[in-house]
Amino acid sequence: MSSLQSHNSTPGVKRQRGFIITVELILITTILVIGTLAGVVAIRDALVKQYAQKQSREVYVSDANGQVLGKAVDFDEHDAPRIPYIDRTLPPGTDGVQRNYRVLIGVRDDRFTSREPVYYSTENCTGTPCIKATSDERADSYDVASDGAAGAVSYLNALQGGPNYGIGRDTSGGFKGYLYRETSAACPFTPDAVVSRYISQKVVPGLPCEPVATSSGGTTTTGTTGGTSGPNIVEAYTDCIVGTDLTGAIIPCSCPSGYTDEGDVINAIDAEIQNSVNIGVGATRGFVKDLVPLQVGTICCPSGYSLDPANLADTVAFAILVPSIELAIGTVGSVDAKIQTTIQAVDDVLNNTALQCVQDGVAPPTDSGTVVESSVERTLQLHLAEPVSSPNDQTQNALAPFSAPFQVNLPADVAEDSWIYIPPDGEG
Repeated sequence: MSSLQSHNSTPGVKRQRGFIITVELILITTILVIGTLAGVVAIRDALVKQYAQKQSREVYVSDANGQVLGKAVDFDEHDAPRIPYIDRTLPPGTDGVQRNYRVLIGVRDDRFTSREPVYYSTENCTGTPCIKATSDERADSYDVASDGAAGAVSYLNALQGGPNYGIGRDTSGGFKGYLYRETSAACPFTPDAVVSRYISQKVVPGLPCEPVATSSGGTTTTGTTGGTSGPNIVEAYTDCIVGTDLTGAIIPCSCPSGYTDEGDVINAIDAEIQNSVNIGVGATRGFVKDLVPLQVGTICCPSGYSLDPANLADTVAFAILVPSIELAIGTVGSVDAKIQTTIQAVDDVLNNTALQCVQDGVAPPTDSGTVVESSVERTLQLHLAEPVSSPNDQTQNALAPFSAPFQVNLPADVAEDSWIYIPPDGEG
């Protein structure tokens, strides 16, 4: 034993520890490391490409300064993108829970819109704003086309179990509109005192503010349609209503002095006019369909007046079909029985009325003189509306910091290694 211990302790003799790094081990390690790095890079590139392609398809809305308002979740009937605004300025409830309610806001190139209107007791949508209770469709549900039980009600607000929201006139006198929220306080005026409302989803020249009366069966205004004029209603200038002849040549024509072109109103309902033309052509059994389509020319209203939207598509379609029928059968202005019968057939399928201009700030009348779209019931439940403040500045309205014109991002040619970053701000 002693000799063994002496042998193990001999100076200069050491045991070998560890392992031998062979060429095979180096090769395997190199392959694994390089393969892993290449795989990670490929996954990174695929993710970047996926995000970039997804981002190019999505619609983001920004203001004139490039500030992003949010991503569109859908589009309204006028193709305006709608974005969700989250109201984070309400205090916690009695149960101590913080609730952040959403409201869908439509964004057009120059203003904001909402389903819900805001009501005022003074003309031109000025003064104290009030808003109706959620889901109060029985008292006021007329939509932008004056159809009852069809619009002016946001069910998203009702489904959240929170306050009602709506776009009202902005107090700075601008056009884009401010966001208002229902409070628990009673409106300082009764429904009978309502004289105007800001219904932002309407497509109208000027501010989307209309006179309104509260009653049980509608209200009347001075003058009626059907050719009768009154102090606030005049006939439109229609000598230029036909824009081309049957050869397709443009007929030169312009508004007389003191009149303005109502082309923006006509362009807004171009699809409806074409549909009415198709209906009228069908009533002629299609014998005029092979003619060069007559285009709408110019309709003029006196300065300070706007074209009455009532039955506008049918009336314009009828006006441009009549000369086409006359030229196809005989002579323009002819009293030929066949021409008159054909024109009457078109008149029977189109709701043709007179083209009239209504003084700005006066509600358009209907055939009987009853203003349906600006009449609400006495049972309207109104609550005081308060402005929704900006989360960054309590002295500003939530929509005040954004500047028109608003715009959307455009799809870009996206390469595999590029990613267009859009900051997720502007949510509210």
